Amino acid sequence: MFPAPPTLGTQIDRMGRPAINTALTGSFDPTCTAATCPAKDAYNANHDPTTWSADYAPGFAGYLGIYDSLDTVCGNQPAYAPPATKTSYGTLASVLANDVLWLNTGSTTCQQYLGVELLALKAITAVDCGGRTPAENTIDLTFNIVAGTLTPATLPTNPGIATNGITAAASPPSATFPYLAAPH
Repeated sequence: MFPAPPTLGTQIDRMGRPAINTALTGSFDPTCTAATCPAKDAYNANHDPTTWSADYAPGFAGYLGIYDSLDTVCGNQPAYAPPATKTSYGTLASVLANDVLWLNTGSTTCQQYLGVELLALKAITAVDCGGRTPAENTIDLTFNIVAGTLTPATLPTNPGIATNGITAAASPPSATFPYLAAPH
């Protein structure tokens, strides 16, 4: 069963940072099913950035605490503030709730997804333009950031603990805008 198509102009998704909603909204909510998740739908439909931090950062902080335990070392996420409480994850939660992909146009190095954010959180030391390329494995990188396994020593290849097992696109994107892959 498919939902009714959206009314023209109705926002149905936002994707500043791919995988953030997937990882940090309703992940362990029993009302979320394979077909629908009210919390994820509300996140996607929220078009008012002035409400994002207040609406989503508290919930994100709780999920960040869960993900931080994946590598059995709690407290190694970017911007973690001890002692271990829900507020320990507040800074990273606030940054991720602001669903905007930041770019540093003054940098000539562009090798790290979320490079501007990670530099601001002191998770990396190299200045990077941030953003992302179409070939970037944002799912692996996002889960490694929230699990605390993204470290300067593993950048930019980042083997980490979390992987979706996908190492390349079925059809690589073109190198020029609009970066469309060849049909297959």
